[in-house]
This record gives sequence, structure tokens and C-alpha cells, in this order.
Amino acid sequence: MSVPHPDNLADYRERLSRLNVNVRDGRASPHKVCMLLAVLDLAMAGGLTENLIRYAPPLLERYRRYFDAVRREGDHANPHFPFFHLKGALRRGGESFWHLVPLPGREQAAQALASARSDGDIVRNFAGARLDDALFALVQQAEAAQALAQWLAERWFDRGLQELGRMAQRGMAAARYERAIRTGLTLAAAEPVPEYVRSPAFRRVVIELYDYRCAATGHRVLLEGGEAMVEAAHIHPFAETGDDDPRNGIALTPDMHWAMDRNLIAPGPDLRWHVSAALDDRVPDLQRLVGLKGRALLLPEQRAMWPREAALAWRLARLRDPGWRPPMPD
Repeated sequence: MSVPHPDNLADYRERLSRLNVNVRDGRASPHKVCMLLAVLDLAMAGGLTENLIRYAPPLLERYRRYFDAVRREGDHANPHFPFFHLKGALRRGGESFWHLVPLPGREQAAQALASARSDGDIVRNFAGARLDDALFALVQQAEAAQALAQWLAERWFDRGLQELGRMAQRGMAAARYERAIRTGLTLAAAEPVPEYVRSPAFRRVVIELYDYRCAATGHRVLLEGGEAMVEAAHIHPFAETGDDDPRNGIALTPDMHWAMDRNLIAPGPDLRWHVSAALDDRVPDLQRLVGLKGRALLLPEQRAMWPREAALAWRLARLRDPGWRPPMPD
């Protein structure tokens, strides 16, 4: 396991302490701090594989989790604001380590922007943001990314952002678990992994693999803050298997997740959807489920990440038989 270079680590810790952050009534503005914690969280999780931070759900969802932990009444997340303004100079001089990358053909428009007033200002003009090469190399080491995240949270901990310390600890634990999932490492632990650690990690990996699209309906709805309509569903329940391998997961909208968990629909080893014969196709309310019969699953681009055959067989075997009827009310 590589060890962060102490000089580089010390240099960037010092530069993080000079963030140009507004402090009012003893409280620091949380925007830039939360955006940087989101980036470090993403790096620890193994999701920052190239030096281009994209304004996309993997980053925005993390930013919102940190921001929601410290927001006050009247605060608005507005991730476009710190994403743009982190490029500004540091306190007491010195250039930022954050560099916006204009989209081809948008260089002049990007240069003319004095601020970002909406998500559109970012996505129309920038491919993303790049870190200093030395900083990017540093955060590729999970230990260095964790050390910087701890320092960042502690640095602003006594400036009205007390909840950031606890959130950073939880975020780092989830990020380490996510990295283990992404790299296929054996997820062994002396004690059970808390649900607040494993659930967000599993969800992030699975819904990203499915490009935030439901494997049954094809629906793909993303909100500006990075929230997605789909959920990560275990094909063979975690309670029985303890299996958070993404190949035991599938992205589904909440209604399809509900229907699969109640064995009304099932993805099969043939990579098609199967529907319980107990569902009467003459009932209009059931058409959304009945209409899935025989349709192909919408799968990840990476064939190696397609669902495991054994998990699909387990799920299909539990499809409700034709004799099943909903329980009568008391």
C-alpha cells in the first residue's frame, strides 16, 4: 500500500486552510468545503479515475449529503456556485488547485462568465474541473484522500460546521466500502458493516452501472442536485446472502423494486422479465407490470457487470404461482 508523500500532503493541507470562504457570525459558508469533501469522497471510493471532475450525479449526490448535514434555514445547496468559484485565488495569495475545463468551442463564453447562476451555466460551458496534477496524484491514494478530508472537516469544524466532522467520518467509511465493491475485494469485517455505510455505497455503484436507468421500464430521471429516480435492488436479498457484489444488484424505479421484492415480477437467467401468472392481464391497473413479460433487461454496458445467473435463478424460482391471491382484508 503506497504512502502519501509527506511534503505534498502538508502543502495541500496548508492550501486547504487558505480557502477563500466567507465567515459570518462565526460560521463559515459551507459550499466550497462541501464540494471539496464530495470530491475527496469520490476519490476515496475509486470513482475519480481521470483528472476531470464532472458535474454529474456521482459528485452532486455527495455534495448534497454533506451540505444537507450543515445547512441552516434559508441555505440553498446551489452546487454550481462552489464548482465555479473554487477556481478563485486562495487567501493570502496563491493560485487555486481547481481549474475549470471549457467545452470545445465554448472557451470565450466560459472566459466571459463572472459567476455561475445555474446548473446550465456549468453544463453548457464546461467539461468539468481539473485538479493540480500533484493533487490528483495524491488523492489517487485512498490514505491521502482520507487525510485531506479529515483535515478539511477539522479545519472548518469550529466555524459553525460542527456536523461536518461526523458526516466526514461516515462518508469516508462508505467510500472505503464503495472502493471495495468497485474493485471486487472480499468484503470481510470483524463486525457487521453498518447499514449507513454499505447501503449508500452499494446504491452508488449499482445505479451508476445502469446509467441511472430502470432495468425494467427504461425510465431515467435525474434532478439538478444529482438525485436519481432509481434505487439499487438486491436480486438475492442481502439479509440472506450478505452479498453486496454489484452483480447481485439491479437498478429499478421504486414501484418495480417493490414488485420484484414481492415476487410479482422477476428478472430471469435468460435476461428477460418474467411476470407472475397471478396477475390478471385484463385488469388495467396491472398493465404496467404485465407488460414487462418477455422484455429484455436493460443492462450495464460492461458485460462483466451483468447480473449473476445464480442470483437471477434464485429470484425467478420465487415468482408467485398462479394460485396466489392477495390476502383478504380483515
